[in-house]
Amino acid sequence: MIFWHAGSAFFGCLADASLGRKRTVLLSCILSSVTAFLTSLSPNIWIYALLRFANGFSRSGIGICCIVLATEVVGRKWRGPVSQYGFFFFTAGFLSLPLIAYPTRANWRNLYRIISLLPLSYSVLFFPFVSESPRWLLVRGRSKEALDVLKTFARRNGKTLPENLSLANPSEPKEGGENEALTRTCTKESLWRTKWAAKRMITVMIAGFGVGFVYYGVQLNVENLNFNLYFSVGINALMEIPAIVFGTILLGLTSRRLLFSLSAFLAGISCLLCIIFAHGKHVKKAEKSSAGSWAQLIIEGIGFMAASIAFDVLYIYCVELFPTNVRNFALSQSRLSLMLGASIAPLLVAAGRLSPSLSFLIFGILSIFSGVVSLWLPETKNAPLYDSLKQQEEEEKHKAAGQGNMQA
Repeated sequence: MIFWHAGSAFFGCLADASLGRKRTVLLSCILSSVTAFLTSLSPNIWIYALLRFANGFSRSGIGICCIVLATEVVGRKWRGPVSQYGFFFFTAGFLSLPLIAYPTRANWRNLYRIISLLPLSYSVLFFPFVSESPRWLLVRGRSKEALDVLKTFARRNGKTLPENLSLANPSEPKEGGENEALTRTCTKESLWRTKWAAKRMITVMIAGFGVGFVYYGVQLNVENLNFNLYFSVGINALMEIPAIVFGTILLGLTSRRLLFSLSAFLAGISCLLCIIFAHGKHVKKAEKSSAGSWAQLIIEGIGFMAASIAFDVLYIYCVELFPTNVRNFALSQSRLSLMLGASIAPLLVAAGRLSPSLSFLIFGILSIFSGVVSLWLPETKNAPLYDSLKQQEEEEKHKAAGQGNMQA
């Protein structure tokens, strides 16, 4: 998990500063495939652990770069739905785990070999059709390439861009030309050295920690439900589907902040309700399929669905909260907090073997706390995507001042 955190920050910086979103995804996919396959050849536990660390480091760049790339190439109306569509494939991968793990349960090496084929297949079959983010190209001063990407998008949609079209530059013209000035300004900006952005990032990370803790912890906590493990994991995986459907619909109807907080509250309340149906002790593994409480399983499933909605919404929320020149890094920090919560969750699950009520109680409290913390974040629905920290700060101040004058 430590290497995953390091990889998340590394690929986030790489995607913002030099390689861009597209090439960072490719690099991450290739490294993930190679390290997963090499893991299947591990001769001992030490090499296995090293390769697992390397795989965690490598794959951390895939998700964050994909969601940023997908949302940066669409208008504000489609940012919410597009961010959710990708999670359908995440769910498909989740659902595939029991299907792959069960036939290969006698040989774990085959499991890694099968998994290693998936990122490699993406790199070969789909990557050639992916275009770089025009927003990132513009921030890096490559306006001609950004315009070429937009022309490609227009051609694919059966449209033609005006011949005299030029891209708007959010930076003030300075010596050396607009593109050079923009590139210089955006390159030297730092998220952690900008006061308002650092405060916002810390708030997002606190909320993300609680959601990650609950989202991954509830998945692991199925072993404390006294049901067959494969059946319970399959039920949780299926709950991802309505979570994505409801999340996509609700993102178009309500605000990001409200949806995130209500989802976190529902997940927390569901975990607390599970205490009522928690068994005092576990039964033998052979009896788990019939000894579990169906009411508890249903409530746990609802709670997991709510946690999944909050987990998914946090991604698009974070994308909209920060500008292009630090967006990938900001999302990587958000993801880092989610995974930090996930890394601590197994400790609580282990404690739940002795006291299932304890694990559900802490999951519930942390989830509700995340929902409360998110109320301090600004709303971003239908807000523009800014390109630099300075531009976003000025625009948000101007917008807040305008709203204050209207209220006065």
